[in-house]
Amino acid sequence: MSNRIVVVGGGFAGFWAALAARRVGGDGVDVQLISRDPTLVMRPRLYEADPASLGIDLRPPLAAAGVDFVAGAAETVADDAVVLSDGSRLPFERVVIATGSVMRRPPVPGTETAWSVDSQAEAIAFDARLAALARADAPHLAVVGAGFTGIELALELRDRLAGHGGNGEAMRITLVDRAEVVGPELGPGPRDAIVAALNEAKVDLRLGIEVTGLSPTRITLADGTIEADAVALCTGLAAAPFATQVPGDRDPLGRLLVNGDLRAPEMPHVFVAGDAAAADTGDGHLALQSCQHALQLGRFAGENAARDLLGQPTIPYAQPRYVTCLDLGRAGAVRTQGWDREVVATGAEAKAVKQMINRQLIYPPADADGATLLAMSTTDPARQGRPG
Repeated sequence: MSNRIVVVGGGFAGFWAALAARRVGGDGVDVQLISRDPTLVMRPRLYEADPASLGIDLRPPLAAAGVDFVAGAAETVADDAVVLSDGSRLPFERVVIATGSVMRRPPVPGTETAWSVDSQAEAIAFDARLAALARADAPHLAVVGAGFTGIELALELRDRLAGHGGNGEAMRITLVDRAEVVGPELGPGPRDAIVAALNEAKVDLRLGIEVTGLSPTRITLADGTIEADAVALCTGLAAAPFATQVPGDRDPLGRLLVNGDLRAPEMPHVFVAGDAAAADTGDGHLALQSCQHALQLGRFAGENAARDLLGQPTIPYAQPRYVTCLDLGRAGAVRTQGWDREVVATGAEAKAVKQMINRQLIYPPADADGATLLAMSTTDPARQGRPG
């Protein structure tokens, strides 16, 4: 059997891990990527309109770069093979686990019945619900979770309903969170801009309350209920269950605590990337479950898997400077830099950056040849730019 690296997961981290492994391994290493679906979903955009369009076919760019795509559901990972749900085995010498994350639904009755935009299928179903509500005079939408995605979704709803022919201005929007402030994980830096945008959009904030039950149209509280035409959850992320098969210590989000080169400490032939990895970014902070970090984690994991296989020294993962850009709907956006999230731009200026990120930077370049894609899989941020 030839040298083979298998990448499990077709998200941002998995895609770039496969390309980086192919770049470093060259013709002497076969690289396979396993995913249930041949679509790279633009998950950071699923709060937006037309979620059915927010994906690209993985197969053409992978084929151009010399990576084999395997359609299937990975069931288990052993010492030398990934076993699929149909019982077939994909042997490997090194494997990259990039199986992403899933939304953490609250541990309350009915949580599985509420809407969400966590996956493309769920976002499409929620969009269909919005389309149906466009015929109502004054629909009421409730969003549970006032974090990054919850804020972005709440501030997009009026225009999304209008896009379906409804009266977005008549819509009632309620944003619920058990925290006492919006965006608690974002810190105080961007909070004034967020609150101003929510107030301007007439979003009813219900903070500091505990949800005890859920349904598609009701939020049950300790002291009452919130009735709505649709209840959508945006309640944070945890590592997808597949990664639990790799033994080792984990953080509260279920992510495996990895070595500096993204290797699993107890399975040295396994590298972990993206939302499944709790990795030090090189400055004492743990990587976030975000596209921005997944892109780089994937590149390092793929490169290190190939380096290790070829007997070359691995390289320590390091993340470019941390920035956030939060979509604020009609109010534009708010852009911050650094782990203290110092605001550097708001309004239309920040919105232009957000749209460039969402519509260009997170996508592999369309119709790029294999050499261009492989070159972009470098771990050097200065050389990851797009052609031209």
